Amino acid sequence: MTKHKTYKKPDGTTFDNSDVDWTEFDKMTDEEAHQKALADPDAQPWTEEGLKGFKRVNPKKKEGGSNE
Repeated sequence: MTKHKTYKKPDGTTFDNSDVDWTEFDKMTDEEAHQKALADPDAQPWTEEGLKGFKRVNPKKKEGGSNE
């Protein structure tokens, strides 16, 4: 399974993750990866309180097709 992917940013530029070395990540258990993610101050999960400010949005269906 390849983890290489190119992402398109909202400003139209792209980000390519081909330079990411997944070796250390692949050695971690799911629990270790989860704990490291929680230790990153820039990657904290949303709290119930934080989610209260969001409004649920349903995208409009594309003409002539479905959103599936």
